[in-house]
Amino acid sequence: MVEREKAVMGVFITLETPTRDMRTEAAGAGFYESPLGSKHLKLQILTVRQLLSGSGIDYPQGAQDVTFKRGKAKAQKDGQFPW
Repeated sequence: MVEREKAVMGVFITLETPTRDMRTEAAGAGFYESPLGSKHLKLQILTVRQLLSGSGIDYPQGAQDVTFKRGKAKAQKDGQFPW
């Protein structure tokens, strides 16, 4: 999943407790080492219960919000941008 999306890290959120196979696969993805020297699991699995109880995603502190890839701006028919 992480490789397919060309992401350095990924998070899988589930309603159910992850299975042993799920945890094994996530651990097998390895670690991401940030330029600041911190290490984080490349693929993290969190349940909704964990998120609601305050557990969060382990990611490099101070990281930019680059969750989504940005698309190219599309000009309107008259060649002008909509803004």
